[in-house]
Amino acid sequence: MTKETYKATLKHDTGTVTLTVVSLSGKQGAIQQITTAEGCPECAIADIVQIDKNTRQDEMKAKTIEEAKSLAKGKSLEKQYKAEAIYIIYCNRTKYFYIDTDSLIRLWEQLIGYYENGTYTAEKSQS
Repeated sequence: MTKETYKATLKHDTGTVTLTVVSLSGKQGAIQQITTAEGCPECAIADIVQIDKNTRQDEMKAKTIEEAKSLAKGKSLEKQYKAEAIYIIYCNRTKYFYIDTDSLIRLWEQLIGYYENGTYTAEKSQS
């Protein structure tokens, strides 16, 4: 059994939702988890793709803020991230900027700013 991560896009009456799912049972297991947890039919899943953790992490980190902004802007213009904030986070431990498309890292790192539909918004200072 291997742990695999999937990104799924669901279409609801209220709009589109993107989920990240971890499965030990492959793609079909991830689909089953989504339909059970969300209470939706399988046909509501518009797209589901496997995310390679190592590739994803390398694609989403940068040494400089300029490089991070460029990566975030590019991601924000992708169809799957339309109307979603793409966060730029700085990690003091690794000295890298990370581009977060899951909105999870925001909870435990310093937020620099984010791109939404190609428009950059700097995070307001806490001071």
